[in-house]
Amino acid sequence: MGGNRFDDPLGGFRVLYAGETRLACFVETLAPLRPSVADIAALSAAAGVAIRPSRQIPADWRSARRIARLELFSGHRWLDLRAPETCEVLRTELAGVLLRLGMTDFDVSGARGPSRELTQRIARWAFDWGFAGIAYRSRFDDRLDCWAIFDGGYFAPVGSPTPIRRDNPELRTAAQRLGLVVA
Repeated sequence: MGGNRFDDPLGGFRVLYAGETRLACFVETLAPLRPSVADIAALSAAAGVAIRPSRQIPADWRSARRIARLELFSGHRWLDLRAPETCEVLRTELAGVLLRLGMTDFDVSGARGPSRELTQRIARWAFDWGFAGIAYRSRFDDRLDCWAIFDGGYFAPVGSPTPIRRDNPELRTAAQRLGLVVA
């Protein structure tokens, strides 16, 4: 069992996370490196003004990763959490889970929200119903589309993976948006 957003809570399938753009990939993977809300509050309280501290992206973060492209195969069903109709279906299908989690309603914010138990239950439901994965918007930027691709070979690599260069423009944009500095 993984702890990521759409990982299988039963550990029966793996998930490959992808973004439609490099920027989406960088924003999603760099977001956990941001200064914590507790750190921001403590620094701001000590200074008497709101402070947005920056944190450096460790040099080994880039060296441990590669940029890769892939092509999704046609003919597969994808659960589209960007569509309001999908959320209405999940609202009905997962009503018991929602109540158990203390939620009185369900909408797009729940589908992208911080409750890993809920998002992982959505993934399990999608997998059980034969979906190849999930299309969703980043919770950090509504303009960024992402994919959670379930085990099953629903894609093919395009070209070879390349190193992440320090001067990559999408890396720099994502870092700036998130208050990070590229090492």
